[in-house]
Amino acid sequence: MKKTMKNLLSIILVASLLVSCRKEELNPVAKPEPGVYGQGKLNSGSFLSENDAASVVNMQLKWIDVNRILTINKQELFITLREAYIDKNGNPATANHGTKSLKVMDAKGNNEASTFSVSADDVYKLFATSKFDYGKGSVDVFGDARPAGKRFNKNNSFVLSWAFTSTEGLVYKWWSVSIVNIELYSGQPAIQANASVTWSVK
Repeated sequence: MKKTMKNLLSIILVASLLVSCRKEELNPVAKPEPGVYGQGKLNSGSFLSENDAASVVNMQLKWIDVNRILTINKQELFITLREAYIDKNGNPATANHGTKSLKVMDAKGNNEASTFSVSADDVYKLFATSKFDYGKGSVDVFGDARPAGKRFNKNNSFVLSWAFTSTEGLVYKWWSVSIVNIELYSGQPAIQANASVTWSVK
């Protein structure tokens, strides 16, 4: 009898544990948060070598939430400046002059494009005081060889990236482009993702 009661108590205990594990607050696996990703595009324009006045690119940016759960109200734009050069050993190299915040702007609706322009002057103002060691000590990136109106040449390239902020205060900066484009939405370019747009000087 005692053995039967012991077995019965064991069964009750196990059953109660199984039931309690179904409670959401006791679930060790956190519920995933909703997410968005971005799609940026260079629509038109270009940067021309040593011709800052004519150097403008026209961009568009969308945030996409295929589950239609979140609302994005702000998007921050960033610019990365790069420069190809020959190092002190005679080898091709790339100077990364950093990433700076260009501006924060209001976002439009889900899968709706916000449009904006980026000029050579916009980029110069972000990096005007930058320095870099090309192999002979730190010098101004925009020295005498890059006077006003001729700040950029064919050695320069630029990267636009972005971050989204939702009405709940969640910030989205990174997402897996390969998963979105290959595993989820292959063949659907209208809702595919990217994390940056790159252009160079012509």
